[in-house]
Amino acid sequence: MFTGTATPSSIETHFVNQFRDGISQAFQQTESIFEKYHERDTQKSEFQFWDRIGEADDMSEDTTRYGDNPMSEIEFDRRRIHINDFDLGKAIDEKDLKRVAEDPQNAYTQALIASTMRKKDDYFLDRVFGDAYTGKGGTTTIGFVKGAGDEDSTNIVVGSQSNGSSNKVTAADTAGSNSIAAIGAAATEGISVGSKFAGYGKAVLSDPSGLTLAKLKSLRTTMLQLEAMSQDTVLNCFITAKQFEDLLGIPEVINSDYAIKKSLAEGQVTSFMGYRFIHSERLPLAGSERRCLVTLPKAYKQVLGMETGGDMWRLTGKKKIPYIYFKLCIGGSRMWGENTAEIRCEEG
Repeated sequence: MFTGTATPSSIETHFVNQFRDGISQAFQQTESIFEKYHERDTQKSEFQFWDRIGEADDMSEDTTRYGDNPMSEIEFDRRRIHINDFDLGKAIDEKDLKRVAEDPQNAYTQALIASTMRKKDDYFLDRVFGDAYTGKGGTTTIGFVKGAGDEDSTNIVVGSQSNGSSNKVTAADTAGSNSIAAIGAAATEGISVGSKFAGYGKAVLSDPSGLTLAKLKSLRTTMLQLEAMSQDTVLNCFITAKQFEDLLGIPEVINSDYAIKKSLAEGQVTSFMGYRFIHSERLPLAGSERRCLVTLPKAYKQVLGMETGGDMWRLTGKKKIPYIYFKLCIGGSRMWGENTAEIRCEEG
C-alpha cells in the first residue's frame, strides 16, 4: 500500500503530457488542387520545346483534268518550357524530441510536403496567366489577353491568337450595351469575361458583380463558337468560397441541384451547365476582382525535372541534429489559349 505524501495533483504537468499521444496539423491545403486537371510530363533539360500543329487550309473543288497537285500550308509553332527549382528544409533539435511523447519528424515531413503541393499550385497560376514563350528560340512572348491591372471590363475579350480561322469571333456593336466579345491586342491569347459583363445586349452593370449565370452561359457559347470544345465537354471551373456563395444565389442552380443531386443539403454545387466547380482559395486577385480560372487539360503542360521527394540527414555543424529537406524542380506553360479562360468576379 502506498503511504507517501504525494498526491495526484502534485504530478508535474510534463509527466501528464507524455500520455497525450498524437500531433495535430494546422488547417491548410495539403494536396495540389490543379495538378490533376492539366497535362503532365517530365523534362531533363533547363529548356525544352513542345511542338504544336495548327489547322489545314480549306479544301478546294477539283475542276482541272491532269492538274498540278495542290500544295497547302499548315501552321507549325512551338512552346518553350523552362525549369525552376524550389526547396524547403526544417532542422529538428534533439532536445525537442525528448520533450514530446511522439516523434514529430513525420508530422514535420507532412507539413513540408503540403508546402510543396501549394507551391505547385502557385507556380501553375503564375504561368497560366503569364507569358508563354514561342518562336524558333522561344524568345517570342504571347501574353494572356487581360493582365492583372485590367479591371472593370464589360466585355468578353478573346485574344487575337485564339481567334481561330474556322469560325472567328467578331466584336459586337450594341450601341451602348456591352458586347459579347471584343478582340484583344496582338500577341495575346485566352478568353477573359469582365467583372461587369451582363450578357449580350444587356445594360452594363453599374456595380461590379460576382459569378453570374450570364457569365457562365456566354463564356461557354464563346468557347463553342471558337470550336475549342464540343457540346458535351465539361469545363473545369476553379472558384473560391465567395463564388460558391454566388452560385447558391442563382435560382437556376438551386432548382437544378434540388431536382438532380439534392446537393444543396450539404451546401454544395459541384456541377452545372457543363461546368465542374472546384474550390481553391489560391486564385489570384486583380485589384478587387478574383480571376476564376476555366480550363481543359490541354490548356497547360506541367513538367517535372525530377520526382518531388525529400531527404533527411544530420547537420554536422549543428551538433548533428536531424534535418529534413525537400526539393521541387518544376516547369510549365500555357499551351492553348483557346482552352484557357477567366471569369472576373468582384470580391471587394
